[in-house]
Amino acid sequence: MASRTLVTMALPYANGSLHLGHLVEAVQTDVYVRALRAAGEEVAFICADDTHGTPIEVSAARAGVPPEKFVERFHAEHSANYRSFEVLHDIFYKTHSPENEEHVVRIFRALDADGAVDRRPVEQLYCEIDRRFLPDRFVKGECPKCGAKDQYGDACEVCGSTYEPTDLKNPYCALCKEQGRGEVPPVRRSSMHYFVRLSKYQDFLREWTSAPGHLQPEVKRSIDGWLSEPLKDWDISRDAPYFGFRIPGETDKYFYVWLDAPIGYLSSTDRWCKDRGDRLERWWAKDADTDIVHFIGKDIVYFHTLFWPAMLHASGWKVPARVHVHGMLTVDAAKMSKTRGNFFTVDDYLAAGLDAEWLRYYFASNLGPTPSDIDLSLIEMKNRVNGELLNNVGNLANRALSIVWKSFEGKLGKLPASPEDLWQISAIERKVAGHYRAIDTRAAVQEVLSLSSLANARLQEKQPWKLLKTDRAAAHAELTLAVNVARICARLLAPVVPRFAKGVEEQTGAPLRWGDFEWLQETAIREPKPLVRRVEDEYLAKLSGKFVGATAPAPAPAQVAPGHPEISIDEFGKTDLRAGKVLACERIPKSDKLLKLTIDLGEGAPRTVVSGVAQAYPPEELVGKTVAVVANLPKKPLRGVESHGMVLFAEGGKRGLIAVEIGEDVPPGAKVK
Repeated sequence: MASRTLVTMALPYANGSLHLGHLVEAVQTDVYVRALRAAGEEVAFICADDTHGTPIEVSAARAGVPPEKFVERFHAEHSANYRSFEVLHDIFYKTHSPENEEHVVRIFRALDADGAVDRRPVEQLYCEIDRRFLPDRFVKGECPKCGAKDQYGDACEVCGSTYEPTDLKNPYCALCKEQGRGEVPPVRRSSMHYFVRLSKYQDFLREWTSAPGHLQPEVKRSIDGWLSEPLKDWDISRDAPYFGFRIPGETDKYFYVWLDAPIGYLSSTDRWCKDRGDRLERWWAKDADTDIVHFIGKDIVYFHTLFWPAMLHASGWKVPARVHVHGMLTVDAAKMSKTRGNFFTVDDYLAAGLDAEWLRYYFASNLGPTPSDIDLSLIEMKNRVNGELLNNVGNLANRALSIVWKSFEGKLGKLPASPEDLWQISAIERKVAGHYRAIDTRAAVQEVLSLSSLANARLQEKQPWKLLKTDRAAAHAELTLAVNVARICARLLAPVVPRFAKGVEEQTGAPLRWGDFEWLQETAIREPKPLVRRVEDEYLAKLSGKFVGATAPAPAPAQVAPGHPEISIDEFGKTDLRAGKVLACERIPKSDKLLKLTIDLGEGAPRTVVSGVAQAYPPEELVGKTVAVVANLPKKPLRGVESHGMVLFAEGGKRGLIAVEIGEDVPPGAKVK
């Protein structure tokens, strides 16, 4: 371990409001930072708004303001949103800054000096009305693979294929259509562009991605697939008009936003260091005694595990020690969408009267160390907050403190026994700290709930409220024990719910410090007040009712296809359904439909299963999922691959097929009944 840790979360794009999906990463990163600081470590928490690119340039033009002014609005909004959820960066800067331009130019020149930069012409689609080259997001047409209409210039949302904008059939300018000019076809034009030859750094990237601890196993398996072939050259330039940094020596060429966005981690640290009299090199120098940890979503893995380390390596900066990838957020098992009525911004959530700590607790108690997706069920959030945080941990503190306040003039007594002797508190704290460091907040929360349940069970057994009449000293002792254990639970949960922990600290009159096992005895407390607000249905209804008018009608329930005869329970019993963990997934060459899955069924050696779902799922999205597998099918060769089993998928949804998933806590090989 290094002497200090620099932690970043992905830069939000300053072209719109933050939604609840952004908070998955923000909460996970903030919990990690708070846990490291609780352990006494030196930590820097760095972030910024990503403020460049064509979408921002176009949006600013529509709004009739300069791009610099346009991004200020969202920068202020994003800053306020993060503070509302107690996500407290050391600096929340912007990529449109003098520091970022300076570092972008330096890194570009380092890549050029290393012989990694080429210049060559690129044929692109050009709109003669808007007088601009069209990036993939601003050209639409028919998918060259499946023929679906109105698809963007980079990928088809129907079949999942990826392609170049020039591959589209019957392309048209999306900007023209938005302005009511119809489907104006663009023309092809050539423009000189700058490329970075990533293949020059392929050996370094293989070494870096293979180093222990740098990547999660599920992520590394995907990257191994990319690195098994020569990496494609990376186009790092864009044509004017563009909001970004101009390439030195050019008049109408700008650095692509994905070159300067990750450099924002470095330049924001630079600004922070200048503000506090620190040195950037102490954190980012190649030999700095620092661990750099990035938190990102799985949609930007390629940039952070290939482009970014290559840039740092070429320019002589510290490369990341860890890139942690989390899954995407769904709401009630569906992708967020305004037409479904489940797309909520941070401001929507707060305006409905919901407490920020409810969502912090829900996310943290559901997030494990893998990049699996996380689902937000408002009903589950209500049940977990009310049942666990309020009725378990909060109730332990509030019950004991209230009786001490009323019956013992607000003063604690002597302990009946040491909490350490009763429950090995120090061992629990070490275990919880280990879970936080492993970015397994779900396990950390469960450890705390288990301890709180033990203390609640003892309190219920001893019933000090009844002992008040017969043995006040014994009642006082049991209440003092409960207060001390509640303080331990609060300090272990402080990274997750800091306001709750602060409330316990204030009411018990002593700071919550990790490693402090001096128990409170015969000290004064302060007047107890509710520590956790109960989740009421009215708040959830107010939030979920925001888009009631736009909510799409619920689909009709699926009907059993006519002609399918009924079967007996004995016949169904012949099917051996097992829980299978997807260890790896890749496309089968020369097939648009087939994926090769490597699945752990708890048999000692993994199985290979071929599934015809490539048009619904990119391979990396299935890795890490625990799915339902028909395990007793005979082996069958498919496209040269021997498939042994079948993964179950349900028909429906935007993808057309949805994997039948099983909870992460179910071990591979468990029978599905």
